[in-house]
Amino acid sequence: MVIVGYNEPMHSEALVGLLGELPGTEVSAEAGTITVHIPAIGDTVRLAVRDVLGFEQIITPLGEPGLDLGIRRGHEQLPLIVTVNDVVFMPAYAADMLVPGAEVLVPAAPHLITYSEMHRDVRALGRAIDAEGAEFDEETLTATLLVHRCFLAGAIRVGLWPVRVAAWWEYSWARVGDLVPLAPFRPDPQWDRLMADVQLARRRTQPVHLSLHLD
Repeated sequence: MVIVGYNEPMHSEALVGLLGELPGTEVSAEAGTITVHIPAIGDTVRLAVRDVLGFEQIITPLGEPGLDLGIRRGHEQLPLIVTVNDVVFMPAYAADMLVPGAEVLVPAAPHLITYSEMHRDVRALGRAIDAEGAEFDEETLTATLLVHRCFLAGAIRVGLWPVRVAAWWEYSWARVGDLVPLAPFRPDPQWDRLMADVQLARRRTQPVHLSLHLD
């Protein structure tokens, strides 16, 4: 096990070397930024080296190697675990998604989630909404849409850019968002840019049927 203290200087060469040892990753560094592409999830982590506060080599519950990073975001330290063919991160808080003062139906969100689980769950909701004769409990649907938005915001916070997953969320929201009693979301320029990339990706995949949702 290798542990680097959170107050010690980080060296991109050492971090790139450890990340590059993980199967299923493609790692590079340039101008103070580390890029970790994971083909299995179709996304890339981009991190400023100065924001990596520390790391610890771990073994996952599946017996696979991983690297547990501490990422600085303002006054917070966020966990980011890079594993074999996946990434683990913390969802954003539900109260931070909605306008100040909104009554928040706090969903039962996990403390940590893998990228592949996020993709699976958000995609499953979109497909369920499309199912013939589908019926949903209003409270459950509202909480699910909110927690999925928390997943996506959490991924963005740690340097991911989940366009394919966001496409599924946007599809579900377009279908049923007007039917759920959810307060308005806070203005979020990063989210707006992600939605712009979703629309751009959809235009590029035309005339592929939208049910594919960039899957």
